[in-house]
Amino acid sequence: MTRKSKQYLGAVSALAVALSLAAAGGAAAQVATSTIRGSVTDGGQAEAGAAIVARDVASGFTNRTTANSQGGYVLSGLRPGTYEITVTTTDGETTSEVVTIGIGQVGEVDLRIGGAAASGGGATEIAEVVVTGRRLVEVRTPEIATNVTTQQINTLPQINRNFLNFAALAPGVRVSQNEQEQTITAGGQRAESVNAFIDGASLKSNIIDGGIAGQDDSRGNPFPQAGIQEFRVVSQNFKAEYEQASSAIITAVTRSGTNEFHGEVFGTYRDQSFIEQDVFSARRGDEQPDLEVQQYGFALGGPIIRDTLHFFGTYERKEEGRAAAVNLGRQEPRFTNQFGQYIGTFAVPFEEDLYFGKLSWQPADDHLVDLSVTWRDEFDTRGIGGADSAERATELNQTTLTINGRHQWTTDTFVNELTVTQREYNYNPQPINFSSFGETYRLHTDTNPAPGFQPNFFGGDTILNLGGADSRQDIVDEVLTLRDDLTFNEIEWNGFHTIKIGGKFSRQNYQVTKEFGRNPLFYYDVDGRPELSGSTTVPYRVELGNAFPSVDLTNNVIGLYIQDDWQITDKLELNLGLRWDYEDNANNNDYVTPRSVVDGLNQWIASTNGGKPAGYAPSWFDINDYIATGDNRDPFTGAFQPRIGFSYDVFGDRSTVIFGGAGRYYDRVQFNFSFDEIVKPFDFRQNVFFSTTGAPPGVASGNAGDPILWQESYRTVAGLDALLDTIPARGEAFLLANDFEPPRTDQFNIGVRQRFGDWQTELTLAYGKTENEFTWQYLNRCREPTRPNDGNGYGDSGGFCGPDGTNPYRAYLVSDHNKEREFTALYLKADKPYTRDSGWGFNLAYTWSESLQNGGNDNFCFDCFSVETSPMRSSANDETHRIVANGILDLPWDFQLSGILTLGSGSPFNVFDGTGSQFYFRPYAGRPEKYGFIIPNAFAYRNLDLRLTKNFEAFSGHELSLFVDAINVFNFDNYSGFDGGTGSATNPNPNFGNPSSVLFPTRTFQVGMRYSF
Repeated sequence: MTRKSKQYLGAVSALAVALSLAAAGGAAAQVATSTIRGSVTDGGQAEAGAAIVARDVASGFTNRTTANSQGGYVLSGLRPGTYEITVTTTDGETTSEVVTIGIGQVGEVDLRIGGAAASGGGATEIAEVVVTGRRLVEVRTPEIATNVTTQQINTLPQINRNFLNFAALAPGVRVSQNEQEQTITAGGQRAESVNAFIDGASLKSNIIDGGIAGQDDSRGNPFPQAGIQEFRVVSQNFKAEYEQASSAIITAVTRSGTNEFHGEVFGTYRDQSFIEQDVFSARRGDEQPDLEVQQYGFALGGPIIRDTLHFFGTYERKEEGRAAAVNLGRQEPRFTNQFGQYIGTFAVPFEEDLYFGKLSWQPADDHLVDLSVTWRDEFDTRGIGGADSAERATELNQTTLTINGRHQWTTDTFVNELTVTQREYNYNPQPINFSSFGETYRLHTDTNPAPGFQPNFFGGDTILNLGGADSRQDIVDEVLTLRDDLTFNEIEWNGFHTIKIGGKFSRQNYQVTKEFGRNPLFYYDVDGRPELSGSTTVPYRVELGNAFPSVDLTNNVIGLYIQDDWQITDKLELNLGLRWDYEDNANNNDYVTPRSVVDGLNQWIASTNGGKPAGYAPSWFDINDYIATGDNRDPFTGAFQPRIGFSYDVFGDRSTVIFGGAGRYYDRVQFNFSFDEIVKPFDFRQNVFFSTTGAPPGVASGNAGDPILWQESYRTVAGLDALLDTIPARGEAFLLANDFEPPRTDQFNIGVRQRFGDWQTELTLAYGKTENEFTWQYLNRCREPTRPNDGNGYGDSGGFCGPDGTNPYRAYLVSDHNKEREFTALYLKADKPYTRDSGWGFNLAYTWSESLQNGGNDNFCFDCFSVETSPMRSSANDETHRIVANGILDLPWDFQLSGILTLGSGSPFNVFDGTGSQFYFRPYAGRPEKYGFIIPNAFAYRNLDLRLTKNFEAFSGHELSLFVDAINVFNFDNYSGFDGGTGSATNPNPNFGNPSSVLFPTRTFQVGMRYSF
C-alpha cells in the first residue's frame, strides 16, 4: 500500500468510526425493515405530541414515536409484518388500526381520532385493509420494486425450493434456466452485478462468478426457503444505503418466532417417471437416466418469554439420486473382457443440508436484538459417464456459515441500527481419488505412419479413463462486516426530512488454492505398439500441470452514505442520497510484476518479424500502466455515487403518482481476475513422451519425435517434476491495469403509478449505461497488413502476433476496462394482491428492452483489436419482449390453483459467418425461431407452471396441504445450443440456426405436502 493510500485509509477509517460511535446502539439496516408514516388528526386538526405505538401482532414487540407539530409521524425500523397502530393524544383520546407492511416499503396510514384511519383518500380504503387483511400499498417511492409475499413463496409452483426463483416476477429480471447454475441477471448486465441481502447481510460473491455466493456452479439453494418471510426486488433507482450492485438488489427478511408456537413439516418428490424426456435424447433413443429428487424439512418457532424473547429454527434437505452410465469408447469384445468391471451405471448424487436458527429479544420497548446462524453444506458428484469411469468422479463441495447479530435502538427522534455479520464461504471441488494417478487407455489406428512422420502421440480413440481426476480447488471467501445506520425522523425545514446516515466496515479475506493438472495423467496404448511405448504397462505419454502459488489476501472495504427523504408538501417528495465506497486492496496493491514478465514483454515489443514494424503492441498500450512495483497501485477513491429520486402525488389521494430518478452505482471486480495475474505465468501443462527403447534424460529433448527412456521413478510427482524441469514450457502472462476503476452504472427512469380499486399499475421508462466493465484481451492481437479491417472491429481480419520461441511466455493478456453496456426498457406492472376474501390474486410484469454492449462475450475478448473500438451489439441476454404473469385462485372444496406463465421473444446466439470473401465472427447476431402462444410466432421461450393444492383442516389451527406441481405443463421445447455456423456462400450450412439441446426443465410433475400448525 502506498503512503498516500495509507493516509487516505486512515482518514476515512476515522470518519467511519466516528459515525459509528456517534450512533452507538443499533440493529437491522433499512434493507431488512420497513416504514409506516402518516398524520394524526382530530376533527381535521393536527394532533401535535400524540403518542403512536406500533405493536407487532404476532410477536408483541413494540415501536414508539411522537407526532410532530403538524401531526405527522414516522415509524422506522419496522420488521415486515402486521401491526396494531395505536395513537393516544395528549388529552388521553385513543384509536387504533391494524395494517400489514411489506419489506422495504414505506406505507401511509393517517389516523383520525374519533373515526377510522385513512389510507389514500378516506377511511374506507384502510378499513378494507383491516377487514380483508390486505397489505399497505406503497405508492410514493422512486424505486422500481417488486415485493414477493409469503403467500406467493408458499403457494406458487417451482421445481426446487429456492426463493430466488421468484425474483423473475420482477420486470427486467431473469433467472437462468441452467439446472447446475441458477444465477440472476437484470438490466441487461451479468449476474455479477446483482447483490442480495438477508436480514441486512450481503451475500455478494467476492472471488468467483455468480453474483451471489454459492449460486455459481451449484444445483443448491443459498438459504432455506422456510426461513424466508418475504423479499423485495429493486430493479432500479435504489437508495444510497444499498451497495456494490449496479443492476438489481434483492433484499429478504427471515421469519421470527411469535407469541404462539407455529411450525410446519414439508416435502416434495419426483423421479424419472415424472419427467418428459427431452426431444433430442428421445430422437437418439437414449434411455431415460435414473433420477430421484426429494426435498423435505421442518420449521418451528415460538415464545421463550412472551412479548420478550422468541425463537425460530428450520432445516431443509435436498437429495438428488442421479445415475451416469460408463461405456467403453470402442465396443469390442477384447476391451469388454479387459475393462468390463468398470462398465455400468453409477450413482452421481447431489445432497444439500440447510440450517437456520434465530433468537429475537426485546429487553425494553426501545431496544430489539436479533441473533441468527445459517449453515449451508452441499456436495455434487460430477465427472462420471461415457468413457470416464467412476474412479474419475469429482465432488463439488460448497459450504457457507453466516452469523448475524443485530441491535436496534428506537427513540422519539431517531432509530439506530447496528449489524455485525461474519460469513465464510468455501468452494471446494475435490476429486475423490486425487491420490490415484489418472490413466487413459487409447487405441491408435495409425499403425503405418507415412515415411518421415512420427506416430500421433496425441491421437487415438479413448477406450476408458481410470484413476483420479487431475485438478482441485479450495477457495475461501471470509467476510467480517460492521454496519451502523442512524435515522432521524421528521426533521422540520421547508417540509419534513427523514435523514439517514450510515457506514460499514468490512474485512474480507480471500484464500485461493488451485491445482490444475497436478494429478498426473498417464496414457497407455492398449496394443503396446512398438512405435509408442512398446508396452501395455509403460505409458507412452504423461501430462502434468505446473505448480503455481496460492494466495491469502485481505481487502478492507469502507462504505459511507447519507440519504434524505424530503417530504416538501403532501404531494411532492424528493429522495436525495450520496454514497461513497472504498476498497484498499481490490486489485492486489502489493503485487510486484515478475522480472521475467517485464523482460519478456520488452523483448516482444522490440522484436521484428518478416519486415513488419517493430513490436506488435497496439498504439494504446503503455507498459508502465501495467507493471506493478508494489507501491504504484493506489486504491480507487472516486466512488462517489449521487442518487436522486422524486414522487409526485398528482391529486393528493395516493391514486396517481408520477415518479422518477437518476443515480450512479459502483460495483466491484471479483478477485479471480487479480488471481489470474499472480498465477497464469506458472499455469501450464506439460507433456513428456516415453518408450521402452528411448534415450535417457539429458539426451532426449522430450519432444514427440524423440521419446525418453521410461523409468519407474516417473510414476511419482517428484520424479516427473524433476524431469519436466529439463523440458522448456511457457505460460501466459496476465497484466492488470494499475489504476483501473470498478464498473459503474448510471441509471435513469421516469414513470407513473395508478390505482384502480384493488389494482395498482405501474408504467416505467428505464435506461442504464454501464462503463469500466472488466475484460481480458490478448495484447498480441494484430491486423495482417495485407487484409483490410472490415471485421467490424473484431479479429475477423486479423491474427495473433505471438512472441517467438525465445520469449519466456507464449502470450500476453492485459485487462481492458473499456467495456460498456446500454440498457433501455419499458416496464409495465399490474398487481391485484391475493386476499382470502376475494379468493384470487394476479400479477403481471411485461418488459420491452434492448441490451447492447461492446467487447467480448464474457470475461475475455479474444477477437478484439481493442475493446474500446469494438462495436456495440446485442448482449447475451438481450430479449425484446418478456412477459411473466402469476396468479392464485381459490376453488371449491378447499382446492387452490396457482401458476406462473413466462413468455420471451428469445435471446441471441453467436454467428460464425463464412458467406463472404473471408470469415467473420458476429457475436450474438443470430435470433432463435419463434413460435406461437396466443400470439402467433411471437415467442422463442414459453413456459407454464401450475400447482393444484388441496387443503384439509386437521383440527383447530392445524392444516394439511397436498399439492401437485406441473412444471412446463405443455412441454414446450425451449431450445438452446443453436448452430451459428453459416457455411460458405457456395456451401451453406443446412443446420444454421438449428438447436442441439433444450433448456431445463422439460415437462415435470412433482408431488408434495405441507403440514402446518
